[in-house]
Amino acid sequence: MADQGKLENGVLSSEINGGYTAQILSERETEADILRAAKNQSTTLNISHRNLAVLPACIIKLTCIKRLLLNNNSILMPPAEIINLETLEELTLDHNKLTLLPSGIGRLTNLRYLSLSHNSLGYLPTEIGDLRNLTQLWLVNCQLVALPSEIGLLHSLQKLSVKNNMLSELPSGISQCARLKWLNLAGNNLQTLPQHFERLHNLIYLDLSENSMSTVSPVLAHLPRLSTLLLRKNSIQDLPDDVLLGFSDLTKLDLRENEMTERPRHWKGLDFILLGAMGSQLFLSEEELADGRMTPFDDARQRHREELDNTSSDEGETEDAEGPMPSSSHHLPLT
Repeated sequence: MADQGKLENGVLSSEINGGYTAQILSERETEADILRAAKNQSTTLNISHRNLAVLPACIIKLTCIKRLLLNNNSILMPPAEIINLETLEELTLDHNKLTLLPSGIGRLTNLRYLSLSHNSLGYLPTEIGDLRNLTQLWLVNCQLVALPSEIGLLHSLQKLSVKNNMLSELPSGISQCARLKWLNLAGNNLQTLPQHFERLHNLIYLDLSENSMSTVSPVLAHLPRLSTLLLRKNSIQDLPDDVLLGFSDLTKLDLRENEMTERPRHWKGLDFILLGAMGSQLFLSEEELADGRMTPFDDARQRHREELDNTSSDEGETEDAEGPMPSSSHHLPLT
């Protein structure tokens, strides 16, 4: 049999050369795609899943780009090239090898959607507060130990996920995100909520599962629009009646897998409260079912569908637009 390549450190040189050649081809293909998009003045470019370690310098030619997908690559160094793309409205960098964000990211003031999930960032730069038009920020599994106080400057923010990090507290400034409707804090080390948390008066969905809560904070009863509250896998022993009375508008309160397992007799009829083991009730949360993300572009399509529904039906108004946003994660899974 012909020699298929020399063995180098236990790996055939032909395999090494083959991988290197594939990488070069991928980079050339990516560069060609970028130049084509620049020539056509494209507003969307998907260069995900290409094993890119660095971005081609020609990416700065994308002067009309609004939506850039870079997820599922191998980008290690902060992609400084993107800070020149000031037309960007949506940037996805999930599943890379980033440990830092590029200096100057605050210049992307048109950003409405930023997803950085599954990168070992550790912390966010204070510049994050300059992204004043941001409506969605996704930071799942980024090894964050803290959030900067500047998060409170994101006054347009409607959806925030910091699920599966190492947060032991939240900055008090988060209470200034008055437009926040959907907040996922699951899988952290939170014991309490910050002062003035009740100022999040537009909050509809809150996930505090898998934290270190020993009580149900009374402040939660002062969130007037809250309809879904998830507190699974904490250390909660009871729910005082005076706090429960403040939850009259809840449609779901999930207390499964806590120390409180017995349903008090006077809770008869309060079927929106879930207790016991996970398998005991088939009532799945949005996070259990799917990624709850909606990009600005998906949002526009959804609104268009709703307008069409309105014109074809005389049953009155559609479902309250302030409710939990529908899922649209066709291009990048959360987990």
